[in-house]
Amino acid sequence: MPVLRQDPLTGEWVIIATERARRPETFARKKNEEDHYKLNSREAKCPFCPGNEHLTPPEVLVYHPEHAGLAYAGSPGTAAGTSPHTSSRAGYAAAMEESGGNGAAWAVRVIPNKFPALERNESIKWDADLFDRCGYFQSYQGYGVHEVIIETPVHNRHLGDLEEGELSLVLRSFADRTIALGEDPHLRYVQIFRNHRREAGASIEHPHCQLLGLPYIPPLLEKEYTRAHAYYLERGRCLLCTLLEEEEKDGSRIVLENDSYVAYIPFAASLPFSTLIVPREHSSSLETNRQGWEEKLAPLLREFLVNLSERLEDPPYNMYLHTAPLRSQSLPYYHWHLALIPKLTIVAGWEMATGTYINVSQPEEAAQFLRS
Repeated sequence: MPVLRQDPLTGEWVIIATERARRPETFARKKNEEDHYKLNSREAKCPFCPGNEHLTPPEVLVYHPEHAGLAYAGSPGTAAGTSPHTSSRAGYAAAMEESGGNGAAWAVRVIPNKFPALERNESIKWDADLFDRCGYFQSYQGYGVHEVIIETPVHNRHLGDLEEGELSLVLRSFADRTIALGEDPHLRYVQIFRNHRREAGASIEHPHCQLLGLPYIPPLLEKEYTRAHAYYLERGRCLLCTLLEEEEKDGSRIVLENDSYVAYIPFAASLPFSTLIVPREHSSSLETNRQGWEEKLAPLLREFLVNLSERLEDPPYNMYLHTAPLRSQSLPYYHWHLALIPKLTIVAGWEMATGTYINVSQPEEAAQFLRS
């Protein structure tokens, strides 16, 4: 019969629908002609491709190929339709060739979003202008930062297709921008996320993440902080550190691990194949991470994304980071983590009405499927 499981991080309940559970292999999507690796290395009208830098706002951060230990010059080009895991060096050479040599030599660019959800308006007078109260209703001026992290110059390569050095640069940009935005006292939280494929919300095919600097703490993060802090006051240790130990003891939901990180499908995963990637060493934010953290995460994240793509035929997914608030130093009770959620089922009326998800995949079976 169905089983109710509670997520210790949020307190939310999840229904594991054992009676209508699907076998893991049935979630693999059918391949179609729009697969990203069948696209060209460069698209003439794409604003994120080399040679089109003038179509975007000036970058706020840029890494060059040598930062990733890459030497693209002289690499052979690749045609559209080649394997998704063809060398990024080859794809970069092809993209630069197609740009007529007009593109700048960069590996990662971070730019302001041309159509931002929030904007940093320096003319705001915080005491007088920010808040607008009208009876029971209140609103705030949309102060904030909205940036795009262009992960690679190559139009038809995604995170799992990048070399480890390139992927490390993408991860490093997360920390560098978080630290930089922490200097703005009006921002309280930085949310980084990635939408892979249109079904998951991507409006531009070129591989990219997004970052929003917020003047408030999102409610889901508040819930995690509150539960983690309460656990710390009661038990004297980090909740996620404890959960990670329990997951490793059990072992059935572990997907991948190395000396520094563990990828596992949580006991109360809300959706099929929902995965957390957690550092073994306690750390509450990217601001407080040890130097080199991204170099240890990159190989595990890359392997996970390759396995996911191969096992489920490159599914749409959403990826996001949860960290401590800006400028919070090192918190003993909160543990940052990366979540990756394939978009394989439809969130409908039940979930919207109750906030309770029905997972039609057994977390233990899903983890075994990704391991095999």
